[in-house]
Amino acid sequence: MLHKIKRHRMAWLFMAGLVLTLTVACATEQPKPAPIDTAAISSAVQQAVQQAMQAAPAAPAPATSGVTKGEIEALITKATEDAALAAVEAALLAAPQPVAVAAPVAGAGGQKYGGTLKVGTNDFGTMDPAIMGLSSGSTLYSNLAYDNATVPWYDGSVRPELLESWTISDDVSKYTFKVRQGVRFHHGKLLTADDIAFTYNRILDEATASPIRGPLSFITRVYADGDFTVVFELDGANSFLPQTMSDYHARIVPSDINIEEITSKEFGSGPYILMEHNPAERTVMRRNPDYWRAGLPYIDEIIFFYMPEQTTRLEALKSGAIDVVISPSFATLSELEANPNVHVAETATAGVRAIVMNTSEGIFTDKNLRKALQYGFDRSFVREAALFGRGSNANESPVGVNDVYRWKDQPIIDQDIPLAMEFLAAAGYPDGIDLTLNTMNQSQHLQVALAFKESVAAAGIRINVIDNDTTTYWSEIWINSCCNLVTTSWGGRPAQEAISTVFGKNAAWNESLYVNPRMDELLDLAVAEGDFSTRKAYFQEMQEILIEDVPTIYAMFLPEIVAHRSDIKDVQAHPMGWVFMEDWWIDR
Repeated sequence: MLHKIKRHRMAWLFMAGLVLTLTVACATEQPKPAPIDTAAISSAVQQAVQQAMQAAPAAPAPATSGVTKGEIEALITKATEDAALAAVEAALLAAPQPVAVAAPVAGAGGQKYGGTLKVGTNDFGTMDPAIMGLSSGSTLYSNLAYDNATVPWYDGSVRPELLESWTISDDVSKYTFKVRQGVRFHHGKLLTADDIAFTYNRILDEATASPIRGPLSFITRVYADGDFTVVFELDGANSFLPQTMSDYHARIVPSDINIEEITSKEFGSGPYILMEHNPAERTVMRRNPDYWRAGLPYIDEIIFFYMPEQTTRLEALKSGAIDVVISPSFATLSELEANPNVHVAETATAGVRAIVMNTSEGIFTDKNLRKALQYGFDRSFVREAALFGRGSNANESPVGVNDVYRWKDQPIIDQDIPLAMEFLAAAGYPDGIDLTLNTMNQSQHLQVALAFKESVAAAGIRINVIDNDTTTYWSEIWINSCCNLVTTSWGGRPAQEAISTVFGKNAAWNESLYVNPRMDELLDLAVAEGDFSTRKAYFQEMQEILIEDVPTIYAMFLPEIVAHRSDIKDVQAHPMGWVFMEDWWIDR
């Protein structure tokens, strides 16, 4: 029992030590914050725990003594905590003390300048924006250090950033962009059209291996036409170029650098400049005093602390050791919202959780069976189980609720058990059916599968859920002939990308193996159409087809959530997961 208590308290106390360490280290305004010596703190904690354990009773006292086993365990716990925390405090005495920060200056809208923002995130991948994967730390870093040609905005629109404006040829196959003047990269170079052309030509180069090369492969040529005009020539009509250019891999990099250095140095023009980077510990960024957006940013310094365990990040947020946690666990949100010092910013996204059926062979070629599953499950019940009631119900289309191309008046499919049973009988299963649903215990997949199983049982649909290894799920289960019913998940994408990625003749990941010539035609028409209203009508028809044919059951849209200390102001959650920290400020 004592060994078990010791092990449990050790884990808790190490986290407490880390939180206290972060509190001191993050407060400093010195150019190079001192490294966090977690090893020394861990050693001090271990020593204190051992001393406390040696001083504690060796075994529970006899019952006749009047002292219960629980009371003795509580005494051990208290002694362990007190001794260990004292050791942590002693270890911190040698750390540099915080330097006082000058009084903030008010901005035009009452915002305050100055301060240090401390962000807890889980990891850091590459520093090269063109090839970064799903690392949260890398994405945040590039969002602050670099600018894009265009950016996706909160309302779903696309805004110019380093490109001020553009004109389009009559056949929608050539775009001429005006480059913003007066922008300077952090290493001193002024932004010109050469930099825009260099960035996109590098992305399109197969040797770069950028994930966005495929979505931009319709570009045939990019070149500068003078210092501040850049031209994109396409292989045909395409109305979505400005939107596709807003991908987070397409950060603009200067044309005068040794590109091999981009994996170890920062060359952006963004609101923050890289000062220190240790991918195992933290990244420190300072305000760009020459940023082209007048008056921004407000915060002097941003530090990313790499804390792989979400529990550690959340405890640090609640204690005030850090200020921000992005995408906290849904299970923790009620507790965070109950904390008066924490605020939860939330917005709807196009990120989805779904059930995919193989429509090319086997039993799910019968639309009646797909319709039986569609009407057999309770969307709100499944969403409650997976997201603790957050987010919103989806409706067989990946087009998000905030997307400008969403069919606003679409009929919402609700659970209808009698109708589900009618479709089941029409498919040849009047006595019900046994199905196997493959899933994994990651990103709410398992919770969705188990709730779906329970939900459809009343319709006579009996599901066996198989929880697969997460490391091989995408390679051996998803889009595999072994498994005709699987769970899936996607991050939010704009309508054209969301549909074309998983449906249609050119879909990179047609997980349902769905083929519909009219869908292919509508996608081609939408891409080539210059008129927004006509293009929107094409997208509405696509959504009508997906609701009727049900190749995939889109169960729910996830929210994007940013949990932050209440004195961090003007924080907005972004539907595409972008973070515009240059607009945030600290009210302390």
